[in-house]
Amino acid sequence: MKRYLIRCRDQHFSLSIANELETKLKTIGYVLDEKNPELIITIGGDGTLLHAIHTDIDKLDSVSFVGIHTGTLGFFTDYTSDEIDQFVADLAVGGHRESVPLISMHCYNGGLRHELYAINEGRIENIIKTQVMEVYINGEYLEKFRGNGICISAQIGSTAYNRSISGAIIDSQIQALQLTEISGIHHKFYRSLKSPLILHPDTKISLRSDSFDGAMLVYDHLNIDLHKTTRVDFTLGEKEVHFLRLRPVNYFSRLRNLF
Repeated sequence: MKRYLIRCRDQHFSLSIANELETKLKTIGYVLDEKNPELIITIGGDGTLLHAIHTDIDKLDSVSFVGIHTGTLGFFTDYTSDEIDQFVADLAVGGHRESVPLISMHCYNGGLRHELYAINEGRIENIIKTQVMEVYINGEYLEKFRGNGICISAQIGSTAYNRSISGAIIDSQIQALQLTEISGIHHKFYRSLKSPLILHPDTKISLRSDSFDGAMLVYDHLNIDLHKTTRVDFTLGEKEVHFLRLRPVNYFSRLRNLF
């Protein structure tokens, strides 16, 4: 693994770190290759890494990602900006590849309209009107939901948007899909699950509606309009993103840095 590419936050400090890193990587035989990299190094925060994964989603089978933290949140990143020398030394020794499954989202209106992927979460959200959806788990009807929307997150995304809507945080040793309601309507006429639902990683979650007008499918930092869509299916593991782990970082140490 000697060919690399840097995806950098567009900010002076991060750019200066990138320049410093390029110089030091030459000393251990690494070559900058923007077309066919084996390693993508992100310099910034978690957002920088998410952008890189989506930018290079067609390369996921052949590349690994590693992050250097200069941003506001570094849950995904393994090194800080003052550890460049340590990063280069560890890279020269090598590490192992950790594979993380992505959420696959298939949007239908009769036939397949969109096929999308997310690392953290995909959520259907409507801020214009109450969104009505039927929820199916592996083809079995679960509930009719009324409210702002529903968030489907993976384990790695359980600490992202899901956490802000009181979803459960899932340990890194457990692969799962999580369904969390967003501002559901709950009274004596309309009821839904209300609590987060943790599901087996092989589960298929289907969200169906006669009208998704005004609703968006938000996947990580991206979104599409769901006009004319009638069903969105969520599954886990069709694609994977690979992280290069050069040193152990305790999950609960990462978690502690969130608050």
